[in-house]
Amino acid sequence: MKRERFFEFLSTIVVAIAWLSLTCVPAHALFGVGDVVFDPTMYASQLQQLQQETQTVLTEAQQLQYMIRNTTGGYAGGWQSSQSMLDELGGIIEQQGGLSYTLSNLQAQFQQQFPGYIVPSNPNQQEASNIATTLNTLNGTLAAAQLQAQNFANEQAQLTGLEGMNKTAAGNLQAIQVGNEIALQQVQQIQMLRQLVVAMINAQNVAAANAVNRQAAEDASTQQWLSAGPTVPFSVAPTGGQ
Repeated sequence: MKRERFFEFLSTIVVAIAWLSLTCVPAHALFGVGDVVFDPTMYASQLQQLQQETQTVLTEAQQLQYMIRNTTGGYAGGWQSSQSMLDELGGIIEQQGGLSYTLSNLQAQFQQQFPGYIVPSNPNQQEASNIATTLNTLNGTLAAAQLQAQNFANEQAQLTGLEGMNKTAAGNLQAIQVGNEIALQQVQQIQMLRQLVVAMINAQNVAAANAVNRQAAEDASTQQWLSAGPTVPFSVAPTGGQ
């Protein structure tokens, strides 16, 4: 639409110049009845005026070209959401059998896995389950970090594309759109960093909970044994006379 307006404006200018050149009345000087003398100074003045008006028209046409260039877009819409990858990264810990922040009932499972200061009914089985859950959580966290590292090549390709768009931006609007795309990529990188921090907190908490729960279970077992009192078998030795 803007280009059509530009060409319409330009054609109007050309018609105006042509009309102006056709309407220039030849300059004559009259000295007497029937005597016409050519006056070149008037032609020079009209030519100078025409040149000035032509330059003005060309300047306005150039300004209009700049306006069209600066309002031409086309570099927006390249950003893509990473929500599916973020969901996948969180789900890896759960898939490995660990306690993941993506679980809807995470608090209930955490309390069931690490009950704290309670004497377990089957200490060996409970200890083995806690160790397995902790290792699975650590393994899932490491796998999520690996998946992020494998996406570096894709991110580099996106940044290369943005650099190419930055070099070929034809006007202000395209340059602004490239800047917006870069800003969206920066926000996406911050989200990826947040996911790594959340995963690290997840793994550290599970590992710490396993250690605390083991110590608490041992303390509870010791306290139960002390409260019940040890059963010490004894016998009275018979006394014999001399």
